[in-house]
Amino acid sequence: MAPVTAASSSSVFNNVGFWSPNTASVDWCESNYEVSYYIAEFWNTISNFGSLGLVILGYHLLPTNDGRFKFLFWICGMVAIGSALFHGTLRHKMQLLDELPMLYSATVILYILVEAKHGRQGPWFPALLTIWISLTTFIFSTTRGKIQFYTFQSTYTILQFCMIYYLRVLHVQQRSKRPNPDLSILIHRALGFGAFAVSIWFIDLRLCEYINGVGPKSVLKWNPQLHAWWHLFSAVAMYYAALLVGYYHYDVLGQRPVVYKWMGFLPALKLDLYTEYGRKAS
Repeated sequence: MAPVTAASSSSVFNNVGFWSPNTASVDWCESNYEVSYYIAEFWNTISNFGSLGLVILGYHLLPTNDGRFKFLFWICGMVAIGSALFHGTLRHKMQLLDELPMLYSATVILYILVEAKHGRQGPWFPALLTIWISLTTFIFSTTRGKIQFYTFQSTYTILQFCMIYYLRVLHVQQRSKRPNPDLSILIHRALGFGAFAVSIWFIDLRLCEYINGVGPKSVLKWNPQLHAWWHLFSAVAMYYAALLVGYYHYDVLGQRPVVYKWMGFLPALKLDLYTEYGRKAS
């Protein structure tokens, strides 16, 4: 049984479609098969293409061929594709393709941040993370329902707090050497977009009967599709976080990262090896 279901609010949430019956551990606040017989949650599905586009762009804007960052963006791309498959089918196996890459991406970020702060670790560290990933993969693949849902959410939340902690520590460390207003903007945007994304995710999860637009308790006449917006805002937050992770990584290596605006609007990184440290290249 899903931790939250909107089926009690209206029969429209119980529509039967191509992928029925639903076997995922959660059914989000969108009417199933309302737009298409072949797509369980239409808006939650197509919103992932915006996230995927940002991932592809971020991949091509990487300042180096560093394998760890290429791997990170590949996994983030898998998150978007897996999420589309999950919401398009509401099947348990497709849910794993969404949630497991989320854990993998957070683990890769933690790996990069730990080495940026504490220096390169021995082979024990990647071995430990490999064991961790293997264990979580086994647990989430063999559990279902509320146990699977809440175990995943708690695990992912812990990883996110670890990431925020290290970003904060590295930010203070870098600021003590030479303040960089660009970094302050990035970290504020990462936290701002992330907090907003989590807020609407929680509202969609817990207050569905009041915002679904069809139930007797709904205070809205239409469904704002907050989970679809969560996909987009969380992708933006992750993009800013990835920029911060990259900046601190290259800064520790002495490669002089610089924040610039790609096409005049999208923040990105480049390495300025020829100018005084901290000064933007033209």
